Amino acid sequence: MNPYDAYPVIPSYVYSVPDPGGGIDFGHLAHLLKLGIMCLVATVAAVAISLIVWRLRSPAKYERHFGSRARQAWWEFWAMTSWPRIAKSCGLSTSKRVTRKDMQGKQTMKTVWTHPSIVGVTKSGDCLRLKVRTRTGQTVDDLEEAVPAIRDAVGAYSGRSTVVAPGTVRMEFVMREFLSEVQTARRPTSTDPIAVQIGRCENGSEWIFPLAAFQSLVLGCSGSGKSMIFSGIAGGLGPAVKAGTALLFAIDLKYGIEVSIGSALFTKVATTEAEAAWLLTKLEELLDTRGPTMADRTRSHAPSTVEPLVVLLIDELAELTAYITDPALKKQVAKSLSRILTKGRAIGVVVVAFTQDPRKEVLPMRGLFTQTIALRLRSREEVTMVLGDGMADRAPAHRISPNEPGTGYVIHEDGSTMRVRADYWPDSLIRSVANEYGHPSRKQANPSEN
Repeated sequence: MNPYDAYPVIPSYVYSVPDPGGGIDFGHLAHLLKLGIMCLVATVAAVAISLIVWRLRSPAKYERHFGSRARQAWWEFWAMTSWPRIAKSCGLSTSKRVTRKDMQGKQTMKTVWTHPSIVGVTKSGDCLRLKVRTRTGQTVDDLEEAVPAIRDAVGAYSGRSTVVAPGTVRMEFVMREFLSEVQTARRPTSTDPIAVQIGRCENGSEWIFPLAAFQSLVLGCSGSGKSMIFSGIAGGLGPAVKAGTALLFAIDLKYGIEVSIGSALFTKVATTEAEAAWLLTKLEELLDTRGPTMADRTRSHAPSTVEPLVVLLIDELAELTAYITDPALKKQVAKSLSRILTKGRAIGVVVVAFTQDPRKEVLPMRGLFTQTIALRLRSREEVTMVLGDGMADRAPAHRISPNEPGTGYVIHEDGSTMRVRADYWPDSLIRSVANEYGHPSRKQANPSEN
């Protein structure tokens, strides 16, 4: 190389400093981009492998610290970005044609869509909650009627709505199935008879049955799991029965089969029509005795050992209301039961009745029950018959699988619904609870001891 050359040769080395006047070195940029992509891919792969290993080795911790949070973040992002499309597809949006001028001043026609607006997105566990405000010309009824369509659009397992403000509805969607498998009931420990835990709700929380707050009617066809709820209430009240704060009575005109294993928990079980009429008369007398004394002290009953909560379980209500052949006895039973349903709750006498026949002529006092639980029903028409117009979409009990006994919908006094599933009570657990908490004179011997 001549040291006096005006323009010495520059080595072709990729990391050499580029000539400021030579333009952009695209080869250098391509190399940096390639390195960046390789680093990004390696980082993503390392994170993915770490998450997979974490999930396999410790699924509970993975779900608690990462899995549930990642799903919730994705649901929130997806809800905000997809809402206009969902609202349009579910018939909640409206459109109009407007005339506008383009950049050249030429008039063009354009379609403008107006959607109900999302004013809040929250998440709790596996539930996604959207707070939606109506657009002009829309009512909250329109939003509530669209909840089933939105539920299916977002891929939720269930959905329900609540009006939280004028023109505003909170929609709650459960994004994970909690009720696919039946669980065995846990041994009861609470002595509080006000409510008992008998299963799980669709959002994963415990299903707490508010005994003292309602007169309850449980409907479902044969094999729908009515006995699971029956056993859950009777067994769940075991500690309260032993503590003296609850008294259990039962009417089982099907030969007392449903009550037989746990009969020690019950103060009285009526298995004939005459016994049922006598028991209802005695409960009427209790109303007349307890009512005047409460009028001087309190407006609501508080269970105690002096005035325990009285719970009457009726297995197959139709046997009492429609199938009694003696006209006089049938009239007496209807009168007594109607009076108990009307006045009993405030005085601490509550009824939980079970039936598989939802016809109005079979259940003439259906309107006196303030809480309805619909287990599996045969048809959409039966759901409408039991729950009222428009409820077949909000509580589709006719779509419950025969392989999911104990699954149903709780319909509260205000019309709100919740999908639930009762826990399973094996005979051994019922017998054990009855022997531990039941009346001493009625306890059964354990078969293993015979």
